[in-house]
Amino acid sequence: MADVLKGTCLCGGVEYEVEDAQALGYCHCSRCQRWTGSSLAGVVVASENFRFTKGEDLVKTYESELAPRNFCSNCGSSLYDDLGAVYFVAAGLMQDLDMEPSFHQQVAYKASWHQIGDSAAQFDEMPPG
Repeated sequence: MADVLKGTCLCGGVEYEVEDAQALGYCHCSRCQRWTGSSLAGVVVASENFRFTKGEDLVKTYESELAPRNFCSNCGSSLYDDLGAVYFVAAGLMQDLDMEPSFHQQVAYKASWHQIGDSAAQFDEMPPG
């Protein structure tokens, strides 16, 4: 995997870099389902290892009950959840991502039609720690 991953929104107005990604996982909570239309595949990265390279002025924040959700105000692309010390960055925006999922969180809330088909650890709520 690349040490630096680059991501861009649908319209190309927002671009960013992620260094030293910690993990790739899925969130199955109903908030992520409403935000993305499905479960959210996200890369966990320390907040200091995320930086915008273009279009930061286009980024808007929606305050949800779990975490602030950041998106492109032009095309609506989901960018990342701000969890404080770490960000959960939408994996589908990073073309060179080659990580394997290591967890599924909020599995108790997954859509009834969604079948998890990998062997990554599953947590009814949030992973410990």
